[in-house]
Amino acid sequence: MRYIPTLLLALLTVAMIASPSSAFEWKNTIILEEDGMSWSYEESYSGEDVGAFRSYADKNVGNGDGYISAWELMKLDHRIRSRLYGSLGKELDVMFDNSAKNVNVFEVDAEISRSVLGSTDKTDIINNRYFVTYTFEKDIFELGDSVSFDGEANTGLTITMPEGMEVIATEGIDSRFVETIDNRTVISGHFGIEGLATVEFSRKD
Repeated sequence: MRYIPTLLLALLTVAMIASPSSAFEWKNTIILEEDGMSWSYEESYSGEDVGAFRSYADKNVGNGDGYISAWELMKLDHRIRSRLYGSLGKELDVMFDNSAKNVNVFEVDAEISRSVLGSTDKTDIINNRYFVTYTFEKDIFELGDSVSFDGEANTGLTITMPEGMEVIATEGIDSRFVETIDNRTVISGHFGIEGLATVEFSRKD
């Protein structure tokens, strides 16, 4: 999910320059079906990054009073959803054989942690989740022989393939680990330095 909303990009910058006592993590979970897929994105803030998140949200979404209220949380949730949906409308992050022609965004959702509420000085860990559901205009096996995901470099990644699909090769996935769970191939690792992960596949005989 490369096209992260402006607010999240700013927070990522804060996270990268924060002190060693800070911690920011995020992971991508992608589940493919024959007629569509879901991509959930989870981010976690702890240490000084927690204060940075609350302060940035308070100043740029709220009224800058040092306190995140319920209406500010709702406004933050709405803004992130809107910007994520808008960015995906400009350029999709899922492609089959380098084309997103038959891929459509069906729904965008977000779960901003309620622990954001309260004083910007709070140190509670913040866990946020974002979800995008896609539909395919054709059966996945008719869309091509490879699927690519345009994500953020060096972030955690888990891809669950549909039952009946064989993985031929992967590219752009670091520390790759492949296993079978409930008759489905599951690929785990991290997006590589370019942030583009590709899986070549075929139908099992």
